[in-house]
Amino acid sequence: MSDTSPSQSALLRRYGIKPVKRRGQNFLVDGNLARAIAQDVLSVADHVLELGAGGGALTGPLLEAGAKKILCVEIDRHLCSLLRSEFSGYEAFDLEEADLARLDWRAMITRTGPRPVIAGNLPYVLTSTVLFALAELRELTAGGVFMVQKEVAGRLTASPGSRDYGVLSVVLGSVFAIETVRNVPPEVFWPRPEVASAVIRMVPGTSWPDDEFTAFVRTVRLAFGQRRKKLRSVLRRRFGYDGAEVDKIALEADIDPDLRPEQLDRFMWRRLAAAVTHHPYPDLLPGDDA
Repeated sequence: MSDTSPSQSALLRRYGIKPVKRRGQNFLVDGNLARAIAQDVLSVADHVLELGAGGGALTGPLLEAGAKKILCVEIDRHLCSLLRSEFSGYEAFDLEEADLARLDWRAMITRTGPRPVIAGNLPYVLTSTVLFALAELRELTAGGVFMVQKEVAGRLTASPGSRDYGVLSVVLGSVFAIETVRNVPPEVFWPRPEVASAVIRMVPGTSWPDDEFTAFVRTVRLAFGQRRKKLRSVLRRRFGYDGAEVDKIALEADIDPDLRPEQLDRFMWRRLAAAVTHHPYPDLLPGDDA
């Protein structure tokens, strides 16, 4: 916000707002960082769907930097009151009082405008929900800019064979170019969290047909259920193939069946998923959740 605008801390005090622990609220109170993140967001698109807008720490800088449209989503009614009071004078501002866990993503994107960027400081418990929603909506958005826990950023950008490489790395990294834009220390939040954060930028890359992507995600989720077993064993135990089918699939995918899931790069995973779709496998056993 501008030098004459109240700080986030001052706004929260003015409205008598205190963090709600059960909602994982940690308010960004560093104005310089908020303005920098606003520029990160607007570098992707000028129509913004802002998730968990809170006290408007990012909303204000986005509006003042010239965003053409911002649809803020916030569940806390006290924070919604603050947002309406402070920003309803901006023509570009809009607000939806809603729960991210039950959000109608397509409706919100349509309301925000053409190919918006989705942005926000994501609660840890909803991070995967939001990121996978973005993956499903990849053709409708310009991408995402999110504040996440630093460990999540590490998983999103991890390389094959590393400890952090997993479902998030493979699935999200297969449809987005992902980068860590900046690291964020705990002291810029109120209250101060116990972990460090990072800002990530995700821009859609290669286009995927929906049917292929759905099969790809299911294959990856299933296989990472036994990430340290050899692929040969995984295809037999998790997918129900016999030895001959395993050999056929490995040959079609041009993959060594003695590799482990955590060793396959994203291109190998796409080939494997394509091969698996040519060889229908039995339904999962009860309790064998992907």
